[in-house]
Amino acid sequence: MATKKRIIVVGGSAAGPKTAARARRLDYEADITIIQKERDLSMASCGYPYYVGGCFDDRNMLISTPAGVVRDPKFFLNAKGIEARTETEVTAIDRANRTVACRDLRSGTTEVLPYDKLVLCTGATPFIPPVPGADLDGITTLQSMGDADYLRRVCEEGRIKKAVIIGGGLIGIETCEALALAGIEITVIELLPQLLTFLDWELAKLVENHIRAHKANVITGNGLAEFLGQNGRLTGVKLQNGTELPCELAVVAVGVKPNVKLARDAGLAVGPLGGLVVDEHMKT
Repeated sequence: MATKKRIIVVGGSAAGPKTAARARRLDYEADITIIQKERDLSMASCGYPYYVGGCFDDRNMLISTPAGVVRDPKFFLNAKGIEARTETEVTAIDRANRTVACRDLRSGTTEVLPYDKLVLCTGATPFIPPVPGADLDGITTLQSMGDADYLRRVCEEGRIKKAVIIGGGLIGIETCEALALAGIEITVIELLPQLLTFLDWELAKLVENHIRAHKANVITGNGLAEFLGQNGRLTGVKLQNGTELPCELAVVAVGVKPNVKLARDAGLAVGPLGGLVVDEHMKT
């Protein structure tokens, strides 16, 4: 009798669950396990700004199927025959013995799991500019469900009156809209001469004018120099030209860097731009 193939997928946001589901369609007998560090699985991150802005109130819509079924470990097991371990971190890969070490973040217990195929879907981490004050309270990103929950609370509580968005890309502009819906005074800062640099200059200018028409401020051609604060709390940002903007909230949206520490520690090659080196089949 043939031994079942053991497939472990590290990461449970978007690519991980998709990969695991595809593996199940290709092999109905395989033992497939998703290991996810966060509490949630298969998050619809494109919906974060709309949840923050109050376009819908049910948080579960971010982690549900089109039919409204929450994509939790029970769903993956019952619907796809896939074991999904949440709040579990893979701490090491032993390539020689084909095992991964993992730790349950709730109990602290550790375990070593064998694999035949290992898929790394560890995603990316938001880039925070290395400027003074980056550790102040009141500075966030919009990359995770936790970020979305935090910004949703900010909007509902109504205590924050001024916010600065660092970065004029898609995430920055969508966050601007979401916070503006809560009545927060917004300033968007973009280092380059225009917003949304993938657009032609004329189209980007239309977007900028639309944002201004909705009472938000836009500053282009100027970057972040420093976060200002008192008693560990953000009070403003200082720009590269010396301008100081008071604010109680700053959302950083200036890009991401790949999460490759786990792979690098396992001896896998990392390219000059920070991503894993793979072949045309995405294999290391």
